[in-house]
Amino acid sequence: MCYNSAMLETSNLSRDFLRACENGDMSRVGILVDKYRIRDWSHFRHFASGDTALHVAARAGNLNVVTYLYECFDMPEFKVNVTNKDMKRPLHEAAQFAQDNVLKYLLEKGALVDALKRGDWTPLMLACTKSGHAACQCISALLAANANAHLRNKDGWTPLLIACRVGDENVVNLLLKHSPKCIDDRSNNGRNALHIAAFHGHQKVINLLTASNTNLLNAQDSAGSSPLHEAVKHENMNAAICLIHLGANVSLVNNINQTILHVAALAGNVKAVEYILKHHLIDVNCEASCGITPLMIARRNNCSNIIQILIRFGAK
Repeated sequence: MCYNSAMLETSNLSRDFLRACENGDMSRVGILVDKYRIRDWSHFRHFASGDTALHVAARAGNLNVVTYLYECFDMPEFKVNVTNKDMKRPLHEAAQFAQDNVLKYLLEKGALVDALKRGDWTPLMLACTKSGHAACQCISALLAANANAHLRNKDGWTPLLIACRVGDENVVNLLLKHSPKCIDDRSNNGRNALHIAAFHGHQKVINLLTASNTNLLNAQDSAGSSPLHEAVKHENMNAAICLIHLGANVSLVNNINQTILHVAALAGNVKAVEYILKHHLIDVNCEASCGITPLMIARRNNCSNIIQILIRFGAK
């Protein structure tokens, strides 16, 4: 009975302490530390994630709590690099949630700049999942601390590739200026930065990348898709037109000889089909592997709008 009561009290203390740290309630934190004579805060963790007080305070941007946890406890030096169940560290949290002041403080105190969490994600990669001024501040601080901009996660994504998915041109520009060669990075499926920007329809990033390296325009991934294929496939018509105006080869085919017209028909992209045919970019009766035409694809998928457009432009 006493044993169960002790366990319950410890569980409640852990919950209260973590909540106070997450909320930035220094008064409550101090009361709990004094009342229960807390000497090592790393003993208190969220059950599911293994997050410590330093994780939750860093995530919330509570620099006062982070400073207190680091400076006011006689604990081993590894405390700034304490990990949760996913090997995530407080620096990962600060980076992922664009808490630039906390991130800079942790770096000053010896946080490992290229530490890997599950999936081989670094703090720099996580910082690149965000956009805006605070994200740029985090990325600048990490790069200044010699973060490796060429590391790849388990899917082969580098910080630049991740930034191109988000679409903040300031972040992309920051990475390119720091490490121009990162523009040559490719994911495990062979996609480059322009494939990803086109997939997500980020025109400003498309222009920035193309200005840095025109060879990206007609690069093909492991499936043979070009950035233009990706833009058409995901119905980002403005991005597709942008790529065409920048000089993308409209005649490129993928590994099964599909043109952008085949891809548009398969995706049900009415606007792309009409644009391609109206501007005479691809022959309406062009054949992919096994003699498959765009009309066959449209009929197979029962896309009546596309069928009508193709027939109007002479599909047989």
